[in-house]
Amino acid sequence: MKESRMFRRLLIISFMAACSISAGAQRENPSFADLPALLDHMLDNHYMPSVQVGMGSFTYGDTQLPTPFARWFEDELRLALAQTARMKLFDRQVAAAMDPAIRAQYAEFFGQDRADSILYGKYAEDAGGVAVTLSLTDLATGALIAEKRYEVPRSAVPPDVAVRPSLKTVQTAAGLSQLVPGAAGQTAVSDFVLSLSADRGVGAVYRDGEKLTLYITSNKDAYLKIYHVDVNGIAQLIWPNRFGGSGRIKAGEALKFPGPVDKFQYVLGRPYGTEYIKAVASTRPFASMEADFSDLQGTAAAAITRGLSVVSGDTTRAEALAVYEILP
Repeated sequence: MKESRMFRRLLIISFMAACSISAGAQRENPSFADLPALLDHMLDNHYMPSVQVGMGSFTYGDTQLPTPFARWFEDELRLALAQTARMKLFDRQVAAAMDPAIRAQYAEFFGQDRADSILYGKYAEDAGGVAVTLSLTDLATGALIAEKRYEVPRSAVPPDVAVRPSLKTVQTAAGLSQLVPGAAGQTAVSDFVLSLSADRGVGAVYRDGEKLTLYITSNKDAYLKIYHVDVNGIAQLIWPNRFGGSGRIKAGEALKFPGPVDKFQYVLGRPYGTEYIKAVASTRPFASMEADFSDLQGTAAAAITRGLSVVSGDTTRAEALAVYEILP
């Protein structure tokens, strides 16, 4: 079986901080001159005069899918936040805390010195350009503080920055979203719920050299498999793996991948495009375990489904899907 770049990724130890703002976004863009004032106005009816805001993710429409536009706009948003009077950007990744289950289990990770709120949203093309809905949510309560619409002129968007997800991305995400009968994403099967998030949140966009961390929780003791699907639609089992991992998750456990004692980091790079992480948990042991970091034959959905058979007996299963984009 062929080992892909995923195995090579996990062997990389990186000591260099990834640049979060593209070269193109380092200079002020006059098209966004009104953005700092709009951000400040999002706090007009808030009980706090100012907040520390974490950067969440931006996804296309209601798809929860990323595109290159998301990271391009986030870079411009970071520049605008540097000019606001009432918002201070909190640079630590806190987008995963949007999931209440993950926020509760990872309280120690997020710590006392954390963001008060998180800024995220969605976008879609319209006649004038790209309409972005900016949402600001209180992380302590989960309550929406404010929501504003912002129009990005078509002329401001670089021609090589795609706004819509590709048809292939949409089809692959749909095929992977429900592999267990009766389950869908983070929806409960009976009373069984599995939560999965990337550190940058739903539909995150990463640049070459940045690191990805996954957070997984379950409300039941279960057996767990985590699969990676690359930009070419090839699936691999990535946890448990030869570096460790019990293949089990306890109810209420905060499983972090890579973990605190792992000797590797999950460093993203070529080929660029959309990738997927699929997690499946079962109350019964899986009947077989695929070789780690080896390409599974057939379409990703079919290959993963073949590995989900369990030993005889009643079982309940839950699943979750994370989608992210890698850019240069």
